[in-house]
Amino acid sequence: MLLRELFEGGWDTTKTQNTVLKPAIVGVALKVVDKFVADLNNFNRSQDIPAVKRGKPTGSTAYHEIDSIEKPDNIYGDIDLQMIAPIQPGMTNAQFTGFWNDLADNFAKSGKVNYVDTSESKPGHPIFQVGNDQYVQVDFMWHPIELADWGAARVTPERGVKGLLTGNMYSVMGEIMDMSIQHAGVQLKVIDDQHVPFSKQKGTTTITVTTNPKTYIYDIFMYLAKRMGVQNPVADPLLKQFPGNDVNDVKIAKLVNGVKGLAKSFETNGMIGKDILSKFQSAEDFINQFERRYEEKAMIDVNSKKRDKAETPEAKARAEADREKVLSGLKMVKGLFAG
Repeated sequence: MLLRELFEGGWDTTKTQNTVLKPAIVGVALKVVDKFVADLNNFNRSQDIPAVKRGKPTGSTAYHEIDSIEKPDNIYGDIDLQMIAPIQPGMTNAQFTGFWNDLADNFAKSGKVNYVDTSESKPGHPIFQVGNDQYVQVDFMWHPIELADWGAARVTPERGVKGLLTGNMYSVMGEIMDMSIQHAGVQLKVIDDQHVPFSKQKGTTTITVTTNPKTYIYDIFMYLAKRMGVQNPVADPLLKQFPGNDVNDVKIAKLVNGVKGLAKSFETNGMIGKDILSKFQSAEDFINQFERRYEEKAMIDVNSKKRDKAETPEAKARAEADREKVLSGLKMVKGLFAG
């Protein structure tokens, strides 16, 4: 799962805290969501609003099918679910997400749907009834049709590892180079071809470097090499071996090796200290800055107050287990960087 202070893990609502979200319940919930999508599309058709599709469960529930066989007692916090819809030209990602969240929320609260609890549902975070006094929060993650593959890969974690630890492998790389590696792909901003912080708004041009999840780390290297005028850039063997992410075989170890290979490629091709890489002194410095920011972000989640909303003994136990999962995962990632 991605880090969302207010909603991740189901701590924001008390409605779902009596439901133990095991793999079998996820399967039931997805069937209810499929009904919701069909009903929403039927409702929207009369208003000439295009149809949407349910995408893949992401976060830890991406593995609910295999877990139902191998780990049927596995417990999740909530369901992160990719939703796929067309985007209008000129729409920002925030506008796109807001449009479809509001549309789905208004439909859920229209009185035409009796399987969505409207007392605690929020736009983008509907609560579906899946049984007698059983409710499941589903977090919608909207992706445009053309970004469906990237979007699914971006938010699918390694199996058994806390989702934010995989997600932070992307976000930290974006942060330390002042780019964005979020739902729209790998992006950076320029003014008159000069790189500027991604947070800057006025007068900027946004450049999309790549939306290919399988090669995004390699694509960053090649784009920046071309931008810096490197003739015949040569990627480090580690980067060639680990160029990106495979949604069907997500491993943080691969992403860590990709970061190491990227740093070595920058150094080998004389790119360190220039342009976007001006604040780095060496490949080692790049890796060290990455690792420091990565640990910092993980500890922000560990120390977050969001789990304090857990009220029942079961919910409190899940909250503590959730915190420990972040810490154990962080230890594993630090070991990978040290190796």
